[in-house]
Amino acid sequence: MKALVIEDDANILEAISLIFQLRWPEMEVVSSPLGEESIAMVETESPDVVLLDINLPDISGFQVLSEIRRFSDLPVLTEIRRFSDLPVLIITVRGEETDKVRGLELGADDYIVKPFSHLELLARVKAVLRRSGLVAAEGTEPFSSGGLRIDFAQRKVFLKDREVKLTPIEYQLLYHLARSAGQFVSSSTLVYKI
Repeated sequence: MKALVIEDDANILEAISLIFQLRWPEMEVVSSPLGEESIAMVETESPDVVLLDINLPDISGFQVLSEIRRFSDLPVLTEIRRFSDLPVLIITVRGEETDKVRGLELGADDYIVKPFSHLELLARVKAVLRRSGLVAAEGTEPFSSGGLRIDFAQRKVFLKDREVKLTPIEYQLLYHLARSAGQFVSSSTLVYKI
């Protein structure tokens, strides 16, 4: 999975990236602080979900959203058509009702007002991913080998039916190894993913 975060605040971007990596270790997070650049990134990066701030330094996030959604009236056979189906969540300090209504009417799938908790963010992103069918594709079937069992949905590890407490990095390492069971995984690949 890949998330495009369009956010000019480096601290918020870093927090979102960390939250996503802890919840979805396989998720790649790409970002841009600029609206114009992010419109091009929607095409070049092919994200599965977009988190979009409204207050950007170059153009409004509303303009970015309009560009992402402007192809929605084209025939389904058009490759660009998929942009209209891309899940987009607005994340902004602007909590006025008129801004929320405008964002939703322009095609946002959800509207989150800053500051938000990591639990709220994860729940809302998971909801749009579930509606778009991406959470099911994530593969939450438990992994079992010998006495080891990994419950990916609950992020829990069991050894001979006893829960093993892992740090986030240990879990990510085990996650990637289990997902690649039977395949060679280089140490550099693991370092990159973790």
